[in-house]
Amino acid sequence: MRPKTTEGLFFAAALAVCLLAGCGAPGPAPAAQGDAIRFLNPDSSYGSGTEAGYYYFTRDESGNSLLRFVDYATLQDVPLCSQPNCAHGDESCPAWFAYTGADVSVCAGDDALYIVYPGVPWNDWAFEAYGEKALPRIVKCGLDGANRQELVRFGAAEAFTCLPAADEKNLYAVVADYGEGTDAVKQIVTVDLATGGVSVDESVQRPELRIAGAWGRELILEFSTGQYSYAAYNVDTKALRELKAAGGSVGAAVGEGVLCRMDESAGAVHIISVEDGSTTELATDLLDRYSPEWPRLVAVLDRGYLVQGGEGGSQYNYLIDSEGKATRQELQAESTDDHDKMRMLQIFARRGEEYLTSPSRSYHTSRTPGPGGVTYGEEVADHAFALMGAEDFWNNAPNYRSVTRAG
Repeated sequence: MRPKTTEGLFFAAALAVCLLAGCGAPGPAPAAQGDAIRFLNPDSSYGSGTEAGYYYFTRDESGNSLLRFVDYATLQDVPLCSQPNCAHGDESCPAWFAYTGADVSVCAGDDALYIVYPGVPWNDWAFEAYGEKALPRIVKCGLDGANRQELVRFGAAEAFTCLPAADEKNLYAVVADYGEGTDAVKQIVTVDLATGGVSVDESVQRPELRIAGAWGRELILEFSTGQYSYAAYNVDTKALRELKAAGGSVGAAVGEGVLCRMDESAGAVHIISVEDGSTTELATDLLDRYSPEWPRLVAVLDRGYLVQGGEGGSQYNYLIDSEGKATRQELQAESTDDHDKMRMLQIFARRGEEYLTSPSRSYHTSRTPGPGGVTYGEEVADHAFALMGAEDFWNNAPNYRSVTRAG
């Protein structure tokens, strides 16, 4: 089916979450001119940041979502609601979003927020329970959460495969159409931010297609069939350039004009230029100093590369500087779950020479409704955020500027 901006059939979709794609990396500066595209969730699909703060959703005990904002100036984490004495428990609150069959995601643009409803194409019950509220769609609102308006919606058999990228005029996303045949038809869609008008390009048919990042006027596309592959897609010309050197058994992280991946056998970092596909290799002492299982490069930082892997039953961050020297980060997040083995510090967002991270977390049970009155429980993390200097992060120094959570 094709995208619709008017009412129609019930719609559904499924969101394949975009994980990590770093920015501000060592490598060539962007050469492209004009309005550069920006991937709106470059550090984590958990939320999206601006210079002023970080937006993210929490989930209550019934599966509904509350949009929150971490204010970097005040170090406060609050619901995105200015109404006095608001209980933040129903649609009268601008920060509250009802459960409609799947979790929503937030993407922060320069002057607006975009709320992505992934939809549920394989969940007939969700259509029966929520009707058109279960549609895959994007809602636009102000940076304060006010003035919600639906920007675009898609067909019942369609699904977002990732979170979007944007420039000053358009959003760019990948939508999969499951309406005909056994294989989904992939669509690279361009959504006009002013009108919600949609154009569709079906020329790129690759399995598990998603947007991994952006550079200049190109989207960095990732696709996989057991092996990861990458290509650069020009949104203006629709031309596709294969980036064959970036492929491998583990995914790559996107930096400023580069794709970077880990050579698991040699411990080297392969750095691939998006501009011309050329490759350089950074030899590291990672495997000489440590024994990480399944090391994977997850982010490209100003000071080097962030690699994650398991060792001794726990997961760690391994920091590799521009000279190839590796250091295991001993800082671990506190957790109320004794079985939580993924306690390495996560970078949720970057602000100049500071990182937004979470040195502790707790869990609560969120129960989402299902057919026949059944509910499904899930343990959901509540992060206690903090800012820390990049130098402290790299030097294993737990100097956190704690964020106070309220509401």
